[in-house]
Amino acid sequence: MSAPAVRSRRPFHYPEDNSSSSDDDTPSIMDEQEQESYIRTLTTLNATRNKTFTHLLLLLPLLASIPHFLALFRTTAPLLPLLALTSLASTAYLLITLPPTKTGIAVLDSGSGGYEGDGPLARYLPYLVPALATAVAVAGWVRGAGAGEGWWLPGVVFGATVVAKVVMGGVDPGELEGLRYGYKGA
Repeated sequence: MSAPAVRSRRPFHYPEDNSSSSDDDTPSIMDEQEQESYIRTLTTLNATRNKTFTHLLLLLPLLASIPHFLALFRTTAPLLPLLALTSLASTAYLLITLPPTKTGIAVLDSGSGGYEGDGPLARYLPYLVPALATAVAVAGWVRGAGAGEGWWLPGVVFGATVVAKVVMGGVDPGELEGLRYGYKGA
């Protein structure tokens, strides 16, 4: 008694006049080992992209601190530039210490598993930075500083950082595990 031949079914397609499609357009079936390899490759690629993007994001607080660092030496009241530099340094600290896909803000991280910090700094700093950036922007506005002095930069940098981390958190390679199908090789 011989074993029945296993073959994959291809859907019927009507012939087209200017057909550029072929049998290569139909998706091939991957066995478990191919699926594992593909998922591993996508996970590695995602981690590499997140790391690169995080390094690029670190340039934002660094570049935004230049005008505040210069203002520190041009003013007789250095409190406002010090607060701006503190806000930017805190944003950079959060970029370095938090996982690439976490913001530290519970409402935003709830879709991607949330983040429980190790101590009060990790727990409260993500909420203090936007408050500090807002205080710097309002104090710069009240003081009558022009928009050219960039008192709004710490808030914009923190906002851009949070948006970028939310976007990075939207891609979860762990979800790929649920897409496996039960095809067994011959």
